[in-house]
Parts: sequence; structure tokens; C-alpha cells
Amino acid sequence: MQSIARKAALSQATAYRHFPSVEALVVAYHEDVMASLAEHGERSRKTGKELFEHQVARWVKLQNVHGPVIARFSSQRGFLERLQCGEATAALSCSAWDQSLRGVLIDLALPDALLNVARFLHNALFAPREILDLTKTAGLPDDQVVRRLSDAFYGALTGWGSR
Repeated sequence: MQSIARKAALSQATAYRHFPSVEALVVAYHEDVMASLAEHGERSRKTGKELFEHQVARWVKLQNVHGPVIARFSSQRGFLERLQCGEATAALSCSAWDQSLRGVLIDLALPDALLNVARFLHNALFAPREILDLTKTAGLPDDQVVRRLSDAFYGALTGWGSR
């Protein structure tokens, strides 16, 4: 927290007054990123896969800026467990992604009952750490990351839905 306070030009006491721990600060940071993604989706007039890919493109751009922090402090618990326990960040993720995930289910002629599966698969494929790996380590341009991960998501969801 001392290093963060110094970089933000705040006293350590001021930083602790707003955030009791580094974890609390990172959660607030992640929530802010998710809220901006949710707003981005709400402003869009797109639907179905088009909306999903619009959101994915924004998410990839956000990871280029915020991903290192989010990935470094990612929860050790699975997404569905965090959602079931009412974790705020997991709930915010649903508010940012559910409209586009439901649109993908409709476009793929899959039942809405697969929403939790779509959430799970989305979380696994589009994790900040994995996006950074593709953009920074593999050197893929953002549009290729969007295309390849979206296609993998559609295939995984279709495969899961055919069981």
C-alpha cells in the first residue's frame, strides 16, 4: 500500500482511509473496469454475436491497460463459486456480459438454461491473463484475439449444448 500511495501522491494514511487493504483497492479497481465495460455494452445498439464481439473488442483493449493488475490479483476461487457466493466482482461481470451472452445463445439456437455454462466458458477463455498472453507473448493483434477467442467460445458453447 505504501508504494501505491507514493505513486498516487497520497499519504499512506489517506490511502488506508479509502481502502483498508491492497486487496480492497484492487477489487474497487476491477469493479470500475467492469462498470465501464457494462456501460459500453448498454450504449451499443448491436445484438447477438455482433454485440458479444463488440464487448470482446472493448474487453481486449481494457486488458492491454488494466489486465496486469487484474491478472496479478485474480481470485483463487472459480467464477461460478464466486457468483454463487455473491461476490461483487462476479456479479458485475454478469451485468457487463449477460446481455451479449444471451444474444449468443439465441444466435446459436441454444437454450437460456445454458447461461451459466456460457458465463463459465467466457470466464475461462477471456481471462485477463490469457488475453495478455495472446497479445503480449504471442504478439497477436487485438482483432485476431477477438476473432480467435470468439470463435473458440462459439465452438465450445455449441459443443457443450449438444450434450
